[in-house]
Amino acid sequence: MTKNFIIIEPDPIVAMDVEGLLISQFPRAHITTGASLADIGPAIHNCGPTSTMVVKGTLLADDGDLRRVARIAAVRKARIVVIGGPFDFDFPATFIELPFTSDMMLAAMTPRTPELDLDPAPPA
Repeated sequence: MTKNFIIIEPDPIVAMDVEGLLISQFPRAHITTGASLADIGPAIHNCGPTSTMVVKGTLLADDGDLRRVARIAAVRKARIVVIGGPFDFDFPATFIELPFTSDMMLAAMTPRTPELDLDPAPPA
């Protein structure tokens, strides 16, 4: 299953840093990057359980349309990672404070719930 990343970040340096990190860690992923909701186009309609939206917190806090789109993505089980904040949203989000490190960003991409062990150890 191919991962899908959508980055919405107006600072081109931050956007390039995030995109470069994702390309190095997830070489087969589909990555869409833009400075605003209008820049990511139809990529947002494909958000689902294999998707992660990385978005600048102030954009999300100030743009009702972007907040609605992020809420819909969260309902579809996409992971929402907010750079900056924390802000009070009515959907689940992981916040990364600025300045962030690569380790912080990768930790935000990791599911919080442990996956089931499909091959449990035999009882002792």
